[in-house]
Amino acid sequence: MDCAPVPEGLVKFVYVTAGGEVFHRSSACKALDEGQEYALDLGMKIHPRRRVALAEAVGEGRGACAYCFGDYRPA
Repeated sequence: MDCAPVPEGLVKFVYVTAGGEVFHRSSACKALDEGQEYALDLGMKIHPRRRVALAEAVGEGRGACAYCFGDYRPA
C-alpha cells in the first residue's frame, strides 16, 4: 500500500531494471529498449525488466522516463 496517493496522471506500478536510473510506464518502452541495446553494445550486462510500485521506484531515487512521462515533474 502506498503511503500517499499516486499523483494524477501517473500509474501505481512502473517498470525498472537493476542497471537503470529511471522508471517506465510500460515494459515495452522504446527508450528502455534502446537503453538495453546500448548497454549490450557496450558489453554490459542486461538486467530483466521488473514491475515495481511507483513509490518504490521514486524511493530508490529513480527519475521518470522522459519518453513515458513527458509531462511529469516530481513534487
